[in-house]
Amino acid sequence: MKISFLVTYYNQKKYVEQSIKSILAIEKPCDWEIIVGDDGSTDGTIEEVEKFIRFYPDKIKLFIMPRELGKTYDAVKRASANRLNILEQSTGDIFCTLDGDDFFCDKNFVRDAINIFKKDKNISVIVFGFRYYCNGLLGKEITLPEKEHNHKVCKNLYLEKFYIHAGGCVHRKSFPKSRIDYIKKIGFFDDNNIVINSLKYGDAFSVNRAIYAYRQTGNSIYTSMNEFEQAVLNVQGLDVDLRLIGKESEDIILHRYSKDFILIFIWKEYIKSILGELKFMRYKDGCSSLMPSYCYNLLNYPNIDNDTRKRMNYIFRVLANKNIKFTLKKIIKFLSWRLLSK
Repeated sequence: MKISFLVTYYNQKKYVEQSIKSILAIEKPCDWEIIVGDDGSTDGTIEEVEKFIRFYPDKIKLFIMPRELGKTYDAVKRASANRLNILEQSTGDIFCTLDGDDFFCDKNFVRDAINIFKKDKNISVIVFGFRYYCNGLLGKEITLPEKEHNHKVCKNLYLEKFYIHAGGCVHRKSFPKSRIDYIKKIGFFDDNNIVINSLKYGDAFSVNRAIYAYRQTGNSIYTSMNEFEQAVLNVQGLDVDLRLIGKESEDIILHRYSKDFILIFIWKEYIKSILGELKFMRYKDGCSSLMPSYCYNLLNYPNIDNDTRKRMNYIFRVLANKNIKFTLKKIIKFLSWRLLSK
């Protein structure tokens, strides 16, 4: 068995040493490789990676995605393309993902993961856990509930309720190359999408132990957004997850993103002004590979056909009834805003 560590960077020179050294420190009772994808860094990140390549020329490979000068890129799609590129280049039977500013904080998880994979070929992802890392300190462990420890997790339960950062998991490469081509056409392969994709091909096994340090700087793409843009991005993630897991899980995925759906539905007629013209068009254009798209329908409401509008109204009622307190709170906030804005 061989493991691939997939590391992505973009202008993260100061984190390269810590992230790569965290991989080198892991006990690896198997063949291994580190596949680095750089998104056209200009701050010296590439040169830092090359220092490690000189010591491990047979183990570390670097793939650079060039950038056009002056061109504006969709950060999420660009990061997804970077991950997909190095996933395609990897040769391992199993793989881990590592964002360039994060690092692994456990030295034994690969050994444990290999033992679990060998015992059950139907397991496609082992869900460990992660810890937030802020100001040089590791926070509490984020894992699945205690009762889920050391056994298979109900797939539908995970899809509806659970989240573990993709870096806190180990994945079996249980899908064909054509799957990577399919995801490239979708254009999204972000954190949660990676885990959802693995669940398409097998079962999840939980080991409640943090293996991944998730750095919190306050400057990430997601944390820099207000709650409305986060909700739009999450509903777009709903569309992506449906493409990855299959329409048979549609009701479960809708419940997973129910609060985001509810929030955008309540504010739907004002989303364009909240996001601004450029962001609104970027999200709208981003839905082009996801049609039919819940995100697109919410962004374009009420300018959608009558049957689709009825369907969206019905979904809102169902989700609102299951999230009554949340819905009432958001409706009150919306009505208060309307009164103050008059």
